[in-house]
Amino acid sequence: MKKINFSVKSAVCAIALLISVCASAAYRLPRVAPTTVGIEPKQLTLLYDSLLTSDLTELHHLMVVVDGKVAGEIHPSPFKAEHRHTLYSVSKTFAAVAVGLAVEDGLLSVEDELVKFFPEYEKTIKGIKIKDVLTMQSGFKTEGGMRNSQTDWVNYYLSRPLVAKPGTRYSYDSIETYLLSAVVQQVMGKDILTLLNERVFHPMGIDDVEWEKCPNGIVTAGWGIYMTAEAQAMFGQLLLKKGAWNGRQLVSAKWIDEMMTVRVVRKANDYGYQIWLCEYPGAWRADGAFGQYIIIVPQKNMVVVLNQCSRSKGWPERGNIWNTVVKNVKGCTIEADPDELDSLQNYVAKASLPLLKGNADNILAKKYNGKEFKLPKNKLGWKSIKFNFEKNKFTLDVVDAEGKMSAIAMGYGEWLDSQLAGCPHYSISAKGRFTGITGPFYTGACYAWNNDNTLTAKIHYTNWITSLKLDFKFNEKGGLQIEILENFSKKPFTIEVK
Repeated sequence: MKKINFSVKSAVCAIALLISVCASAAYRLPRVAPTTVGIEPKQLTLLYDSLLTSDLTELHHLMVVVDGKVAGEIHPSPFKAEHRHTLYSVSKTFAAVAVGLAVEDGLLSVEDELVKFFPEYEKTIKGIKIKDVLTMQSGFKTEGGMRNSQTDWVNYYLSRPLVAKPGTRYSYDSIETYLLSAVVQQVMGKDILTLLNERVFHPMGIDDVEWEKCPNGIVTAGWGIYMTAEAQAMFGQLLLKKGAWNGRQLVSAKWIDEMMTVRVVRKANDYGYQIWLCEYPGAWRADGAFGQYIIIVPQKNMVVVLNQCSRSKGWPERGNIWNTVVKNVKGCTIEADPDELDSLQNYVAKASLPLLKGNADNILAKKYNGKEFKLPKNKLGWKSIKFNFEKNKFTLDVVDAEGKMSAIAMGYGEWLDSQLAGCPHYSISAKGRFTGITGPFYTGACYAWNNDNTLTAKIHYTNWITSLKLDFKFNEKGGLQIEILENFSKKPFTIEVK
């Protein structure tokens, strides 16, 4: 057999790698082999592996963009590239861009006082400027639980007395960003998602962004934006290029510079207008709870998107990104090692979150097949569950608080996909949550029986963020104890069924 030339084999590996990650979605950014932008394939493999093998996180999506081209991406099973993801406080950076559009139109200034837009609260908010709200320095005390108990967020928040002089005390609060959303909606006559769709997303070819809204119809802004990893990467590229997209200036370059200027010096990372300065010199990041990141690295002409559910404070994952890829990118085409490209291709093709280990069947499966359990009031909002066992498959019929039934299929040694009838479990309990998010939502799930007759299930809500690990423990009296561990929590909780 004729020996394959080194360069030909490299090209074949590169093409196969691109096909493996592009097969299931319609993409907008060009895909290239990592070596064409100066990244050694082994560095990407190291990065992927550091995240997939970490006990601190569940990796959902990762994209590495250099020179506007996707040089690396991974969406481990049961997640898919086309799945959207909720981004928590990454949303704030998008909201800051919306503020910039209102400023650009001359309808808003960072020097404007908040009382100009909410005159009825003059006694409590006098002296607060828009720039104070942009930098989390309004002077209000942080009010973390308000959104869970109140329906009129503006009234409740602005009726409180200040605890500091505006512009002098940093106090991070998502409701500050929500106030910016309310202001922009007032001056522009449309909510910030509609504004961004018209002026930013649609001109970029992004047409599937959603955003949660409060009970009064105002975009939450401080959290709740919902979009794909690729859309996030495109937004990061927009910031990298100072508001320009394909030769068109969508956002003022001056405003992007103002956003990405240090406004608050902190012991940890410094803060601009709703965006953080990174550890890596000159790099900035949009940062959301549980490790959602859009990282912009101007010195490397680079954007990195990471969606996950991390129980760390982000340092390990960000450190891995710096140490494997960012600091090692060469910025020019490098010679490809065909074995490394082949190894990377195989790694991406087989990437999966950990499947449960144990047995496919148990004597209890026959006993409880078709058995329905009514559940007491619980954190999941589940009213009842029913077990349906087949060979190497288990389906859990779940009836939620609204009476909607979802059949969640689970595979043994594989992930099985299902569509929910309702909404996924969520770490946020805000009034009106999911308003503005249409679904449908999906799960990827697996199961295994343990030697102590416990049935364990792992359910990932694959176009959201949450996963649940459930241990079903059947007792001799026909009752059931369910121990549930949420991926965003360190401690499990229990549902007792008599």
